[in-house]
Amino acid sequence: MTLRFYVRFASVWGQQLVLCLDNGQRQPMEYAGPELWATALECDGAAIRYLYCVESDVCLEETHLREVKLPVGVSAISLYDIFLWPGSLEATWMRAPFTEIFFAGDQHGENRVATGTQVLTNTHQFRVRVPLLSPEKRVWLLGSTEALGNWAPDFAIGMEAGDDGTFTCNVDLPVNSAVAYKYCISGGDDDWQWEQGENRNYFSEGRAVIDDGFARFPRAPWKGAGVAVPVYSLRTQNGLGCGEFNDLPLLGEWAANVGLRMIQLLPVNDTVWTRTWHDSYPYAAVSAFALNPIYIHLPRLGTVETYSTLQQQLDQEKMDFDTTLAVKEQYLRAFYQEFVPDDAYKLWETNQDHWLPAYTRFCCRRDHSEDPGYYRYVQYQLHRQFADAAGKLRDKGIALKGDLPIGMFSQSADVQELPDLFDTSVQAGAPPDEFAAEGQNWGFPAYQWERMAAQHFVWWKSRLQHMAQYFSAIRIDHVLGFFRLWQVPKDAGSALLGYFHPAFPFTETALVAAGIPFSRERYCRPYITDAVVSAVFGSDAESVKQQYLEPQSPGFYRIKPLPASRDIHPSIQAGLRQLAANVLFLEPQENQFHPRFNMADTLSFQALPPAEQDILRNLSNDFFYHRHDALWRKTAMQRLPVLTSATNMLVCGEDLGLIPHSVPEVMASLGILGLEVDRMPRYPGRTPADAPYLSVVTPSTHDMSTLRSEIPGDKEPVIRRQLLSPAMWCILQLQDWLSLDDSIPHPVNPDDERINVPSIQPWNWGYRIPLTLESLLEATSLETKMRALIHGAGRMHGSPD
Repeated sequence: MTLRFYVRFASVWGQQLVLCLDNGQRQPMEYAGPELWATALECDGAAIRYLYCVESDVCLEETHLREVKLPVGVSAISLYDIFLWPGSLEATWMRAPFTEIFFAGDQHGENRVATGTQVLTNTHQFRVRVPLLSPEKRVWLLGSTEALGNWAPDFAIGMEAGDDGTFTCNVDLPVNSAVAYKYCISGGDDDWQWEQGENRNYFSEGRAVIDDGFARFPRAPWKGAGVAVPVYSLRTQNGLGCGEFNDLPLLGEWAANVGLRMIQLLPVNDTVWTRTWHDSYPYAAVSAFALNPIYIHLPRLGTVETYSTLQQQLDQEKMDFDTTLAVKEQYLRAFYQEFVPDDAYKLWETNQDHWLPAYTRFCCRRDHSEDPGYYRYVQYQLHRQFADAAGKLRDKGIALKGDLPIGMFSQSADVQELPDLFDTSVQAGAPPDEFAAEGQNWGFPAYQWERMAAQHFVWWKSRLQHMAQYFSAIRIDHVLGFFRLWQVPKDAGSALLGYFHPAFPFTETALVAAGIPFSRERYCRPYITDAVVSAVFGSDAESVKQQYLEPQSPGFYRIKPLPASRDIHPSIQAGLRQLAANVLFLEPQENQFHPRFNMADTLSFQALPPAEQDILRNLSNDFFYHRHDALWRKTAMQRLPVLTSATNMLVCGEDLGLIPHSVPEVMASLGILGLEVDRMPRYPGRTPADAPYLSVVTPSTHDMSTLRSEIPGDKEPVIRRQLLSPAMWCILQLQDWLSLDDSIPHPVNPDDERINVPSIQPWNWGYRIPLTLESLLEATSLETKMRALIHGAGRMHGSPD
C-alpha cells in the first residue's frame, strides 16, 4: 500500500520537515508549495504510527504519535495533516489533567473509543481535536455535500472521541469532488455552535485521512488552583507516624470542597539507606521507580493489635522518620510471612521487570538479606495503595502532580546497576542563588547524556511512564539541569568550586590573547596571603595559620591536608572553605579553564590591578550570561522532548536560580509550564500579574519560608494577587492556604512550618500539618473563604464565570 503524506506547515528558511515512524525510520519530506510538505512510502502493515519533526539547528517533534488503522485491499491512501506545535495552548489542553480528568466525563458515552481503533472503513476519515469540551457537548461534522448533511444540523455526522481526545468519523465522498465543511458542537437542539472562520475545503481524489488539527472554537484560557504538600506532612486519625498514601483521598475530598483541582507532592520514591532521619530527604532516591515504605498503611494489610498505642507514641509535631520506618518494617515483615502470591501479584511482578530485579538486588545488598521476595511484596502493596488513592482523586476531579528529582542517590540501585549512564567522578549541584550563598552540592552523580541518547533515553522514558501510573502532571525538579548542570569535583569543599557542563571553557592561549597575564599558580590555586587570612578570620588569623595552614612561599600559604574526623568549629570551617574557593579559574581538565562563579567577590580578584579586573569581569560576565546561549538551547532540545513526549502528563519545570536566556524560549516551545514565585521575581518589578499563561504562580515553595513567616497581618490580599494572575495554575503550599484562618491551630513559631532550608545540609524533612485532615474538613470558615477567593478568581471550575 502506498501512503502519501501531505502536511500543512509554514516553514522558515533552514527548517526541514521529517516524517518519523515509531520503528525509528525518519524520512525527510519535500517542500511542495506554500505551507505544504509532502512525501510517500510503502506500507504493508495493518496500521501506521508516526509523527512529524521540524529539524533546524535543533529538533522539535510533535508530542504524541498519530495512529491510522489501514483497510485491507486498498492500493493507496492519502494522509492530510497539520503540524501540531507542542508548545501551543491547544496541545497543552490535550494533556492528561484535561483529557483524563477535568473534561473526561461521560459526555461521549458509547461514542468514546480507544485511540487508533477506528479503521478507515469508508473512502474518507476526518479527525479533529476539541480541547476543553464541556461534558454535555458532542462534536459533529457538517459540509456542502449530501454525505456531510448539506449543512443541515439534522443530518450532521456524529464523531467518535478517542481516549486521547481526538474525534473521528468515516464518510464516503465521491472522487473528483470539492467539499466545504466545518466542525460543530452541540449540547442539545437549541445549542448548536459552528467553528469560527472560513469554511474548510477539501478536494477528493481518492481514499484519504484528513486530520485538521484543532477545531476553531473560542475558548477562555482554563485556570485552576491547587495545593502543594509532602505526603509525609499529612496527619489523619488513621495514620501512623506520618502521612500515608491512604490519606490522599481525604485530602482530595477537602480540595474538592474548597475548589482546588490539583494536589502537588514531593517525590515519593524510596530513600531508605541509613534508616536514620537523614533518609527523610525525598530527593535522594535509592530507586527511580520504587516507592517509599514509610507511606504504607498497615491496617490494610493485616491486624496490628497495638495500633492505637503506636499511633499515640508516634503522633509528634515532626515526623520521627527512623522510628516510624522501623515500626512499619517490623509489621511488613510479619505480614509478608502470611502472603500468598495471586495472579494479580504475578502479573504486576512481570510488568515491573524493567526495574524490580535491580531494586531487590540493591535492597538485599543494603540489608545483607537473601530474600528478595520481601522487597517485591512491599513494593506491590505500596503500588496498590498509591494507585487506589490516585484513582479516587481522579474520580473526585483532582489531578495529582508528581515531582521528578534531577538526581539519583550515588549508591542507588540505578547507579549501581546502570553505571554507564552515570558520571560518578563529579557531583551535581547548583550555583549560588537566593537559596544558598555558597551554592548547593547534592552529592548526586551527573548523567552520561551521550550514552543515554545512544540507548534512545530508555531509562528516562521508563521512569516517566512509571510515574504516569499515578500522576497526570509532573514537576521537573531543577529543569535548568537539563540545559546545563553545575558539576562539583568530588574533592571540592564548597559548591563554589563547581562549573557548568556542557560549556566552552577557555584555553591558556585564549586567556593570554585576552590580555590576562595568566599563570596557574596565581589564577587556579587558592590565593592565601597574610592579608587574606586576616580579612577572613580576624583575631583568629594567627591561630588558623598555625593549625590549618602551611607556608608555601614568603607571605603565601596553602591549606594543610586535614583528617576527615577532625572536629573544627563551624566558623573556622566556613573560613577554610572561603580560602579554598579564593580562586579565579577552575581547571577540571587540562588546559580547560572555567571562570569561578562570582569571581569578582573573591579576595583574590580584589588583589589584582584594576585593568586586569576589568578584563576578567567582562570575560566572566560573557562566559556566564552570553557565551553558551546557543549551546544550552541545543542541549535542552536534545533532552527535554524526551520528558514531554514519553507520556501525556502535563509538564511543569522548576526554573529558579541563574536562568540562561534560552530557558523561557525552550520551555514555551515544548509546552512546559514555568514557575513564577512572587518573592523571587525573574525580573525587577515583575508581579504575578505579569506571569505568562503557561506557568504556575505561587508565593513560596518548599525551599522557602511560609507566608506566616514573611507577611504580617492578613494574608488574603497576597493570596488573592496570586489567584488573579493570568497563569494557568496557582498552587500554594498547604501551610499558606491554612494561614487564611487564624482559628485553625498553627505552630507558635511560624518558622516551624518551613519544609526545607537548602543552605543547611543535611536537613531533617519532617514537617507535619498541625491538625488532622478530618478536622480540616470541618473548618467551615476556611472553606468558605477559600471557595470565595478561588471562585472570584475564575479558578473554581477552570474558567471565569
